[in-house]
Amino acid sequence: MSWDDYRRVRRGARIDSTRQAVIHLAGVVQSLLVVALVLVVGLVIALIDSGPGEATVRLEGSGDRTLARISLALPGDPSGAASLESRRVAAQGILAILVAVALGLLLAITTLDALRRWAAARLSARLGAALRRQIHRQMYRFGQSSLPTEGIGPIVDLFTRQVDDLRDGFRAGLDGLWRLPVLFIGLLVLALALSWQMALFLGVLGLLVALLASSLLRRSSSSATAAERDSAMKMSLLHEDLGQIRTVRVFAIEGADNRRFDDHLEEYREADASRLPFDTRPGPGVALLLGIAGALAFGMVGYLALAGALEPSTALTLALTLGLLPLPLSGWARMRRVRRRAARAAFDVARFLDRRPELLQVPAAKFLSPVRNRIVLENVSVEGPTGRRLLEGVSLELPAGSRTALMGRDEDSKQALVCLLPRLLDPRTGRVRMDGLDLREVTLDSLRAQVSTVFQSDLIFSDTVRFNIGLGDPSYDLPRMIEAAKNAHAHHIIQDLPEGYDTYVGPLGHYLRVDEQYRIALARAWLHDPSILIIEEPTVPLDETIKPLIDDAVARLSQGRTVLFLAHRLSTIRACDRVIVLHNGRIEASGTARDLQAESKLYRHLQYLEFNQFAAGGIEAGQMHG
Repeated sequence: MSWDDYRRVRRGARIDSTRQAVIHLAGVVQSLLVVALVLVVGLVIALIDSGPGEATVRLEGSGDRTLARISLALPGDPSGAASLESRRVAAQGILAILVAVALGLLLAITTLDALRRWAAARLSARLGAALRRQIHRQMYRFGQSSLPTEGIGPIVDLFTRQVDDLRDGFRAGLDGLWRLPVLFIGLLVLALALSWQMALFLGVLGLLVALLASSLLRRSSSSATAAERDSAMKMSLLHEDLGQIRTVRVFAIEGADNRRFDDHLEEYREADASRLPFDTRPGPGVALLLGIAGALAFGMVGYLALAGALEPSTALTLALTLGLLPLPLSGWARMRRVRRRAARAAFDVARFLDRRPELLQVPAAKFLSPVRNRIVLENVSVEGPTGRRLLEGVSLELPAGSRTALMGRDEDSKQALVCLLPRLLDPRTGRVRMDGLDLREVTLDSLRAQVSTVFQSDLIFSDTVRFNIGLGDPSYDLPRMIEAAKNAHAHHIIQDLPEGYDTYVGPLGHYLRVDEQYRIALARAWLHDPSILIIEEPTVPLDETIKPLIDDAVARLSQGRTVLFLAHRLSTIRACDRVIVLHNGRIEASGTARDLQAESKLYRHLQYLEFNQFAAGGIEAGQMHG
């Protein structure tokens, strides 16, 4: 945990410091108004407690010091000789004024608190948005985020939970960093002014109670952790019993399994009963301790008031002040917990934002023309973020205009290979060439202008169909989009949508089946007219009436282009010029589907696993070669 990282990340978000200062000052004013409200309430209590013959109402403090005084003498009667009825009328008028002042202060406090909270929420949301924007922009510079399972998981956690922790810590600081100390100091000064002896006694009592309660809570927390662990272990046994139902039925041991399950269930019931008392509320020991301390405190205040050593109004005002005093302390403790969590999150966010970009463009990069000869991978190795080898020593040549299918059990290995072509990631060793040019030596814009991808994880965006096909490029007008959609057999689908090409689709919009999303993605690839096409086929079953439409769209799109398929249909594999079989990051077999069917046991095994719905089990890894 590093507060330097927290401050650096916060500065990097460029949040307006003037607005932060205004929110902090509003918190200080709010705290001072709370102290003033307590003082006014004390005057109201003193006025109510005053005798009918008193001409002056005083709120007494330590050492016979008068903290506040109100004269009940009428303007024409400075000596206070007016009738009792006149003083009663004057006291009622002053009481009404004090109540009005108290209500005004209360209204000002609540209004200021609402405005301050609203401003803090807006500023905190702006911090979260700024950090998420930085993470999004940083992802453009890294290749591993292109991998479906290894790449984006840690970044999603960073993008959601960690940024939320930072935002909450920033908001907690805006709310209490200045306000809570001022409130505590103001209430403490008022308590000492009312009766420093009593305040000292109650302060020492409160400290002792806090220490004892903390010890009890730590012991309770330790017991709760042990009970939770024991309960979880017993529940895991019950989960195992549920998971063994198939074996139990096969071996016909239902009777023994029932007895075993009932024993485990009884053990879990005992563990659960031991765990449940340890909830978020204080235990009975803490409640008893607080009750004894409260009784001592109020008993002492009452005794001094009855003995005349403490005025009743002073005693009640002191009790109110001391009752409010723990609030800023507990608020400060909560704020520190949230800010410490934010500081831990800031370390991970700062480390991600400080990472050097993986995908750099050399200053004198060359322009890449459409591929005319071949794509060559030379002894390429790729590692995932966890250090797992996804590709190892892969050498491959793809003639321009060829159709190649990739097969393998490891989706990340296949994705890593195809992501090398648009340079979504760089190899750890080796190089990738197109028409003799190393991809590290060409401009990213010219390279990616030659490549279109159709990946299952991001077929469509949550946006209009028009955006999904044209990707917001104003150079693509509607007639060209319609032509692309017709070639992908998607135009009639789009026409049936409520708003046609302006229909909002995706998880938050109009629902589209996977094959409909796939055809829109094919239309997008058609419109951008690449020389290299990477297509990941849907893994879900397609309707028999739709398959010919998709085959026709892919056949049209493939003409004159170099195509790599992450194939999930047997007809696609058989239609390709070449099939490459990956296993443990290496090319284990390569050739036509017909040749591999006859020569490669691994190819036949993968084909069996993917295309035989009754496939079960497998063969040993050592038998999967050849």
